[in-house]
Amino acid sequence: MFASLIRTTALTGLLAGAAAAQQALPEPGPDELAFSVENMEPSADPAADFYRYTSGGWVDRVQRPPQLPAYGIFSIMVERLTKQVATVAEAAGAEAGDAPKGSPTQLVGDFYNAYMDVDAIDAAGIEPIRDMLDEVAAAETLEDLTRIAGAQAAAAGPGLLAMFGPGPDPTDTKRHAMYALGQTFGMDRHFVETLRMPPGSAPLAAYRTYIQGLLTAAGYADEDAARIADVSIGIETRLYAGFLTPAEGKDPTNRYGRLPYDAVQAQVPEFDLGLYLDTVGFERPESFFVYEPRALPALSGVLRETPLDDLKDYISFRLIHNYAPFLTSALRAPKLDFEEALLGARNDRPRAEQLYALLLEKLGHPASQLYVEAYYPEETKAEVLDLIERIKAVFRARIETRDWLSEPTRAEALSKIDSFYYKVGYPDTWVDFSSVEIVPDDPVANIIALGRFDMARTLDQLTRPPEHEEFNASSTLPMAMNAAYTPNINGFEVTAAITQPPVFSADMDAPLKFCRIGAVIGHEMTHGFDFSGRKYDAEGNYRDWWTPEDAEAFLAEAQKLIDQADAYEVLPGLFINGPLGVGENMADVGGITFAYEALMDYLEEHPEENIEVDGLSPAERCFTAWSQFWTMKATEQYLQALVANDGHAPDFYRSTAALQHVDAFYETFGVEEGDPMWLPPERRARAW
Repeated sequence: MFASLIRTTALTGLLAGAAAAQQALPEPGPDELAFSVENMEPSADPAADFYRYTSGGWVDRVQRPPQLPAYGIFSIMVERLTKQVATVAEAAGAEAGDAPKGSPTQLVGDFYNAYMDVDAIDAAGIEPIRDMLDEVAAAETLEDLTRIAGAQAAAAGPGLLAMFGPGPDPTDTKRHAMYALGQTFGMDRHFVETLRMPPGSAPLAAYRTYIQGLLTAAGYADEDAARIADVSIGIETRLYAGFLTPAEGKDPTNRYGRLPYDAVQAQVPEFDLGLYLDTVGFERPESFFVYEPRALPALSGVLRETPLDDLKDYISFRLIHNYAPFLTSALRAPKLDFEEALLGARNDRPRAEQLYALLLEKLGHPASQLYVEAYYPEETKAEVLDLIERIKAVFRARIETRDWLSEPTRAEALSKIDSFYYKVGYPDTWVDFSSVEIVPDDPVANIIALGRFDMARTLDQLTRPPEHEEFNASSTLPMAMNAAYTPNINGFEVTAAITQPPVFSADMDAPLKFCRIGAVIGHEMTHGFDFSGRKYDAEGNYRDWWTPEDAEAFLAEAQKLIDQADAYEVLPGLFINGPLGVGENMADVGGITFAYEALMDYLEEHPEENIEVDGLSPAERCFTAWSQFWTMKATEQYLQALVANDGHAPDFYRSTAALQHVDAFYETFGVEEGDPMWLPPERRARAW
């Protein structure tokens, strides 16, 4: 729970069921953004509108499914992945009774069976969390609420009021440290900037409606639900005002201020820090890294000025919200209404497909193990590892030739890239969940058992130096649609899920392999040297290894990407936040740059593959494949939420923006000064 906030044998029957489902799912075609000239508009001038040239056919032909707020390659793949995982879970459910206790099949299968028994769940209503709600109702002091917050943190509950927990010491990753974190909120982190919006704004009004609707569905009287909704929004807007903005949060300098224990306690005297730590099971440290430096003073004001009964009502809402997926299905409609208001689409999946997100969060390794066994071709790993080595070699060679780097900084950069950790697909050793008691008839008990298991593992890990667990963050689980660089391990993991069609398949020609999954790999490598990643050294420690002159030169290159993004109008009056997205945009430039150069090196080794396909040269196929990779359609609401909360720019921006910094792009398509796609050489970012 804490680490994720600071930065993933009845086997024969199971595999047979999964294989049948795989056959039932057609392979992605042009409509699903498998690379195709059918998706192009060859009559368009690539020098005038490269996105139209590469993707005009798809844009004109394919409609966004109304239930999806955004439709692009990753949403397409997640739709497929969701169905695959549902099939794996269903097969496990059928086999669970005969499977060895503690095996992935038993764990996933009984989790599935408990979750799918809607009649029993609806009959129970919200009674499975009644004891928790009664404990809140009986609280008489802030000390009681602090104890409840600690007890929830130690199980599977929400992050209430404040959270304190361990992570690697950013200055020495061979040691543990304790962090002071702000609380979580009653909405997904991708939407939380809603809390900074002015009163009466449509998203904030939708959040209020959600809270009221959730509580009404849980059995509260209408007037009580309305009052608690107002109270909850008042508390959360005040608390979130003390959080770093998304752009501020991208700079690790803002995250790693260190304060002694007593100084942290003094920031929020109303919250008994020692009681919280004792309740969770943590020892009291000498100091904390203050991950949200303004959060505790904001909490102090809220605790000091808010009536105890209002705080209790708010905590009750958070408990119902947290456990809602495992309680009566009447609680689902308010969430769907809220998401529809925020995103402009209502994605009401079949219940079995709702499991994907829950398994990802709660039972990641056992579910991923079954997914990998069913769907991941083993030969994929070897081929992707070869691509990594080729792209890494290009990146290293470029570091050696960057004339803006001084020799001391260059030596540190080369040491860092030589020390890269990377893995593909799935871990060498799976986390052992066999001790968890997962039952087929009590989904809330299952979630609590998993939360306690996770906390027990955390406490055990604190008895020895930090160890990286492969593919075990929510963003890097093998069944997560992602690849991710982690600064404190100076490395990245490319999951099994993302190395599937249409991102990658063994039968792709070289330009498609290099300029799709290869560019993703280069993107993750560049994160080690982007606006924030550059502040960590070869061992993953937060350390300034740059000369002042080199840092100034780097920031000048980064500013070009900020300026380019700031000038891009996503919707009328809505512009990209350049400082928020500079790391991702720099990673895109690095990704496609390294991928293209690695492709050219590969073709020198394999001249028989240096041929036109579909009338396109390898260079044309490379850049077109990249652009089609980022083709998308989205609702206005989705785009507004993305720009406000996320460092990733809209995909259609990414389809061309990075290419404008690659000289070979201009040469390949004859783009010249005066053409709309032209970016003057002095405005092209050339950091890496």
